[in-house]
Amino acid sequence: MEKHFTLDDILAMEPFYRRDLMNTVSGFRSCQLLGSVSHQKVPNLGLFNSITHIGATPPLLGFIMRPLTVPRQTYHNIKAQGFFTLNQVTTDFYRQAHQASAKYGELESEFEAVGLTPQFSPMHPAPYVEESPIKLGLELQEEHHIKANDTIFIVGRVVEMLIDESLIAPNGHVLLEEGKVVSVAGLDSYFEPKLLSRLAYARPGQETSELKNP
Repeated sequence: MEKHFTLDDILAMEPFYRRDLMNTVSGFRSCQLLGSVSHQKVPNLGLFNSITHIGATPPLLGFIMRPLTVPRQTYHNIKAQGFFTLNQVTTDFYRQAHQASAKYGELESEFEAVGLTPQFSPMHPAPYVEESPIKLGLELQEEHHIKANDTIFIVGRVVEMLIDESLIAPNGHVLLEEGKVVSVAGLDSYFEPKLLSRLAYARPGQETSELKNP
């Protein structure tokens, strides 16, 4: 039986129930560790599941930052330094990634606290997660205040990529499933995606067909 909810029903829900419902109803999302460094040179990690592809030319990605009603180390680090990294979480270290979402002190590095390794590139000042097979270095481009709930949409330009060569197909397609990349639903449920198929470019009047190679 299909259950019907109105906006009033949703707003009247117990807060934790509403949080879990609305965090999972939108489906599976990307799960990435965001690396930054403070003005005191302390490497910082934050777990984010709101990463959004914006465009390829130039290469832009965005994510949602929660309201600044409490100190947000990630936000202040990005604003101060202008750079951050995104690191795909895999089945090998998703538990450490989850632990990185805990509220550690400003002078305590999440890398050290959860047992992950900071990796620095001569071309990018923010730390990567060495254990991740897909790492992106970004430079802050712009931010947008979302008045509806006081969140901030951060836009970054990709200026560096560090990717396991075996995960890049000849046509440029990144083989996420072979990299053991995980997805997340809500705030605590982790999944290992499985490829069903890749479909050819859709055209009117043509039957949907599968691509033979990645």
